[in-house]
Parts: sequence; structure tokens; C-alpha cells
Amino acid sequence: MFLDVHRHPTDSSTDAALLARFATELRTKQWPGGRLPEVFYDPRSLAIGKGPKACLHAKCVVVDRATAFVSSANFTEAAQVRNIEVGVLIRLVSFATQLAGHFEGLMAQHQLKRLDLP
Repeated sequence: MFLDVHRHPTDSSTDAALLARFATELRTKQWPGGRLPEVFYDPRSLAIGKGPKACLHAKCVVVDRATAFVSSANFTEAAQVRNIEVGVLIRLVSFATQLAGHFEGLMAQHQLKRLDLP
């Protein structure tokens, strides 16, 4: 899983403390299963200061490199209940493989890092 771990503008915690809080929240309140996924994040989203930060904004799922779901919807109450969102299911191996490869490439270039879960 590739998740958006971000820093609130007023949060001056160390990266390690912020990541630990995120991991604990994910593990104890958001992940229903016992088996945890591998989770990756963009470390640029943890930058401190007023400058632009990176955001892992993509909402997509790739299944077996054969099917992809790409959506504008966030996993929030507003997105699920009030907003007008759209998603598309694409059953095309070449597209699903290319989409998965994009994220794998970011991992290989160390642009996305693994988050250790408790």
C-alpha cells in the first residue's frame, strides 16, 4: 500500500515520531485485519516549513497486474457521501502492469520509503 503520510503545518515533531504516530493509528484504528500490508510513503511529505510539500494523492488499486481501479474519491465521509466523485475500472493487463510499474519504479528510485508498522 502507498499511503499519504503528511505533516500538519504546525507539527514540529521529528519524522520518526510522526511516522510512529501514523503507524500506530493505522494499526490500532484503521486496519481491520490481523495481517498487515507493506506500507510505503513519500518522505518529501514530511518536510518542515512553508514551502511546497509532496502529497501522495493518487487513489488506485491494481489487482494481479490485470485490473486497475483509478478514482478521484478520497476515503473521507465527504467524498463518500457528499462529493461528486468518479472512478474507472480498467481490465487491461498492459495498463494495470504499467500502473503497478510506476509505483515500483518510485520504490526502486527510493522516492517512496517503507513504513515500519508496530
